[in-house]
Amino acid sequence: MKQTDNNEQEYIVGITNVVSKLIAGNEHISVEEAEKRFKDSKVYEYLCHPPVPFYEEGPEDFYEMYVNLKTKGLMIDNTQLYLKNNPQLYSLHPDN
Repeated sequence: MKQTDNNEQEYIVGITNVVSKLIAGNEHISVEEAEKRFKDSKVYEYLCHPPVPFYEEGPEDFYEMYVNLKTKGLMIDNTQLYLKNNPQLYSLHPDN
């Protein structure tokens, strides 16, 4: 059980480091300020306390969720945003 906790913590730290660098580079702020902003976000809370494990998500997904939450009020990645805006792409009953 302890190994799992260590793996989860390493995952969170790794994602946080990369997302902080992406925020810093795109918002032209220090990495420290970017990390603070990320840790103050709902996305970070989701990263630390997910409803289900999501080890397939990478740092880019969390960065996109951070940006979309900030700019659009939606905590979703760009793929989910694209599908949300184009429901005809996954409709079970497409129009003929």
